[in-house]
Amino acid sequence: MENRLKIGDVIREEWQNILKDRRLFAILFIVPLMYTALFGYLYTNQRIKEIPTIVYDGDNSQLSRQIVQSFDQTETFHVNRQVRSEPEVERAIEHGEAKVGIIIPNDFEARLKHGENVPVLTFVDGSNMLFSNAATRAANQVVTTIGYGASSMKLKQQGLQDEQISSTFAPIPFRSRVLYNPMFNYNYFLVYGLIGTILQQILLLGIALAITREKEQGTWSRFAQWRDMPWRIAYAKAAPYFLIGMVNNVTAFSMALYMYHLPFRGLIVPALALAACFSIALIGLGYFISMFSSNQLGSTQTAMLIAVPSFLLSGFTWPFEAMPHPLYVLSHALPLTYFLDGVREIFIKGHGFDMIWRDCIALLLTGAITFFAAFILTPLFLKKQKEEDYDSSPSTLSM
Repeated sequence: MENRLKIGDVIREEWQNILKDRRLFAILFIVPLMYTALFGYLYTNQRIKEIPTIVYDGDNSQLSRQIVQSFDQTETFHVNRQVRSEPEVERAIEHGEAKVGIIIPNDFEARLKHGENVPVLTFVDGSNMLFSNAATRAANQVVTTIGYGASSMKLKQQGLQDEQISSTFAPIPFRSRVLYNPMFNYNYFLVYGLIGTILQQILLLGIALAITREKEQGTWSRFAQWRDMPWRIAYAKAAPYFLIGMVNNVTAFSMALYMYHLPFRGLIVPALALAACFSIALIGLGYFISMFSSNQLGSTQTAMLIAVPSFLLSGFTWPFEAMPHPLYVLSHALPLTYFLDGVREIFIKGHGFDMIWRDCIALLLTGAITFFAAFILTPLFLKKQKEEDYDSSPSTLSM
């Protein structure tokens, strides 16, 4: 009589498979806890603090020095330098030396006393909207507080009471200028980041599957004749994916520009160079992780573990200045961080090689290191695969 299949037996068998497969067990039980701890740790500061700030104080009066001191004493701003002209403030923000610029006009205090409407002006780097939103709110609050304090002291000297001061309070004017994204358009900020994340996931997974497919099909051992020249394997397998990566970059960003009218203020050549460096870094990383995976499922799982936190740590959901230091270090080990920084510099700010060469070098180093490590490991994995093929061959099994 044929044994009937029981639901309990199938459930027990599935649990046995989950417990035996260590990678699957980790994904089901450990990865959720790991990512929860990572995300919670990422946002432990709760707010953006210590934004690099540069100041031009054209007045150098008691009131202007009090304003500068108040900015520096807040948690939001960190005044790291004072300059001698307004153009220096813009140049510092343009070159990434500061995210916020404070400009106090010449003869500020004297002109206020004469009843002129003289504003404190802030310049904010709008290419990262996390900074622009936080800085604009905090700067307005600082100037308003200082203005009330200065006005109340003056009015108290004239004999006015607190109620009268509140009704006659004349705030210090405040104006902000958001550079590169004056309309606070979230498309400029988020869409480019999401495009980079998609490009990373596709290319990283594609090259990893290309290698593990050879292992699953039992054709990986054919590369044993190139054992002493592992670069040949890498070149043969990676060349198609490099072209795919470049085509995907061009088509994806072209869609963003022409279909959704996102900005492109830079030059094509630096953008292509950045895309090429990004593709090399991803292919090297994907090729390296494929060495440790025996099948396509394993390589997919490993690529997912790398890709998921990359966007969160790339500076698009939370700025580096507000990250705990260990996560700041980890974020700068991921290719997406450098690629998206270069994208902001070229597409949004309109810069060229002078501002992205560090990103390009970091991406090329990532590719070089991962390829070199893979070259060292390739002979070992070829030998292992050859032994597995020999052990599973029919002549060996019949002995």
